[in-house]
Amino acid sequence: MTSSQAHSALPGRCVAVAVALVAAVAAAAPANDRLVLLDGRTLQATVVSIDTQGRVRMADGSLAVDLEGLRRIERPVQPKDDAGRAPCDVFLLAGGWLLARDVAFDGETFTVDWAYGTGLRVPLAAVSAVRLSRAAEDEAGEPAEFLAARVATDTRRDQLFAVVDGRIQVVHGALQRIDPAEVGFIWDDAQRRVARSKVYGVVLARTAATPDVGGRCLVRLQDGSSFWMAVAGMADGRLTGTVADGVEVAVPWDSVVSLEVRSPRMVFLSDLEPVEVRQQPLVTFAGRWQRDRNVVGGGLQVGDRAFGKGLGVHSRCRLTYDLGGRYDVFAATIGVDASTGGRGDCVFEVHADGKELFSKRMTGKDEPHDVRLPVKGANRLTLAVEWGEDLDLADRADWCDARVLKEEPK
Repeated sequence: MTSSQAHSALPGRCVAVAVALVAAVAAAAPANDRLVLLDGRTLQATVVSIDTQGRVRMADGSLAVDLEGLRRIERPVQPKDDAGRAPCDVFLLAGGWLLARDVAFDGETFTVDWAYGTGLRVPLAAVSAVRLSRAAEDEAGEPAEFLAARVATDTRRDQLFAVVDGRIQVVHGALQRIDPAEVGFIWDDAQRRVARSKVYGVVLARTAATPDVGGRCLVRLQDGSSFWMAVAGMADGRLTGTVADGVEVAVPWDSVVSLEVRSPRMVFLSDLEPVEVRQQPLVTFAGRWQRDRNVVGGGLQVGDRAFGKGLGVHSRCRLTYDLGGRYDVFAATIGVDASTGGRGDCVFEVHADGKELFSKRMTGKDEPHDVRLPVKGANRLTLAVEWGEDLDLADRADWCDARVLKEEPK
């Protein structure tokens, strides 16, 4: 398969995945992998291949689903502990990183030696930062200065982070090269050579927008690497595809911890801008609604379940989104955030074009509740949280994994 084919959006093909299929796969034995569908339903199966059309095939040969019909594939592979991690990281502009045993740079291209091969060539334009050592790290991980620079969205010059007398010092300029002994770097209009042993890492100038990862998969590997891949296929025990700017990668399927699909048929509401926001606290005010965090800024967690995507709000709050009639299903997992310690009492409501589709009272002691509602043809979708019986005290309401879906093409 060509690079351009691998970069194309995941193909849409008609696959009937219904309750009967879920039951059939659950009855099959033995199951290794857990496949999570877009609407939250799960299948237990053993994945044996992914063909060039994005068709995921199971061990018994009788069932198949499209990759774009999945949220993720979870595999029975345990990641290695941090103690066994490679010393270097190559951070990719599209998101994610490659853990590397060694990294070199010739002014145009990074050459990466990692757990799955040597001499992987990654162009400068695809890299946002490189870490050459973990020597300056403490229990908290990477130094705060390096992390802040790495996540900044607009940096005009490269930044070199050197370790001097056990402390981080930063200089601004332009990276020239990285070799086993030295790092070449220009600052104050002069070319300098810094002993590589003294360099923690380099954050590269960044003015371009983050590349779109729609139609790609976030691949998490056993060694700790994590990157967005345009999947070409999986056969003979190897997952192949492209990362970054057409960089071709092949890794053993047995090294894959999970495969998270950014399906073109699904959009998280936390990635959209609401067209209308109404917040009206009664007694307390925890703060503005949050994307991918609870309302006080912590991670989204309801009961024992943690979520990376969703909306955190405080009652009373109404968020309205313009769907433009493009989606068929709304799905989410709702509940009062675990940070309340069991307190909180509120009512979750979903409205489409002014019509109430769902209403449920929940307290901080309730288990998370999965919601799946038809919204076919709806233009406006409103997520509302109203006060419960305890006024608005501790009403930290979470719309976890709130998303809208397009049904499979007929």
